[in-house]
Amino acid sequence: MSRKLIRALLWIFAAQVAGWIVGQIIAKKMTKGDETSDEFQVATIMGGKKFESHAKDLKSGVVITSMGGIDLDLTDATLASSGAELELKTTMGGIQVTVPEVWAVKVDSDSKAGEFQVDVTPPEALPDDAPQLRIHAVTRMGGGLVTTKT
Repeated sequence: MSRKLIRALLWIFAAQVAGWIVGQIIAKKMTKGDETSDEFQVATIMGGKKFESHAKDLKSGVVITSMGGIDLDLTDATLASSGAELELKTTMGGIQVTVPEVWAVKVDSDSKAGEFQVDVTPPEALPDDAPQLRIHAVTRMGGGLVTTKT
């Protein structure tokens, strides 16, 4: 290989590593709360993350991913009596949300060059007082899934 090609490949590799490092720093600053928080925000840029909520009174959550993915497990969380709101934003990445079978899940999605799928218990199969999770999902060149299956 010529020296110019090797030099170009090294610059490309260095730029990718630098982008990944900056992405990790930004994602860490954007992440708020922890697994027991009733309100949280989880972010990942150029990477992947698994987040399991154990909240006792979950009110809201925000999940943001760009060029990466997040696996959000809510099966051990308890929703607030008024229900909870979840905002999902993904660009060139993916988000999977796993919820208990007994939750009523309503999803409002806006997808461009991607898809957001919902595979949960149908509302008519749940009692009227089932815990309510409202999800607003925005997907750009990526995908999302809300499911009761792990």
